[in-house]
Amino acid sequence: MKFLKDNTVLDIQEAKSKDAKDLLAFLEKVKNESNFLVLKDTGVDKTVEEQEEYLNELRNKVTSKLFLGKVSGSIIASGGIYHRKDSIEGNVVLDINVLNAYLGLGTEEHILNHVINYARITSEIRSIDILTTKDNKDIISVYEQTGFKEIDAKDSDINHGVENNTIVLRLKIK
Repeated sequence: MKFLKDNTVLDIQEAKSKDAKDLLAFLEKVKNESNFLVLKDTGVDKTVEEQEEYLNELRNKVTSKLFLGKVSGSIIASGGIYHRKDSIEGNVVLDINVLNAYLGLGTEEHILNHVINYARITSEIRSIDILTTKDNKDIISVYEQTGFKEIDAKDSDINHGVENNTIVLRLKIK
């Protein structure tokens, strides 16, 4: 349990198959209301049944996890790490999504810290990459304060489809 800047209680927990329907609705809302990049790894293009199966698969993995931030039982944020088949061993890609109404209240920081703390307790995760746009200066500042450093996109697992306005940041865990 975390408190947001407006004293709202934020519960962060690992996504479960029963969250599939609400998660898909949340991701669609994020995709429509913001300029955040929603990674396909979150399952955004899946049916409810496919999402349920996918969430069950994630629960059995160490290097791919999805955490949900809920306020009063409703999903308002997600933070996931995903290891891809062609990834550098021990590297994961981070995806954080937050509804606009909860931006600037500390939601992003709480989700980010939760995911980083999870990564630190594993022996498999060595680094985390995140993709963002150069104009997201506030969130870039948060990433940098947490220890992320900008890297050349071609050195990243998320270099395909990277536009001129995007940057990749990496946090070394081990």
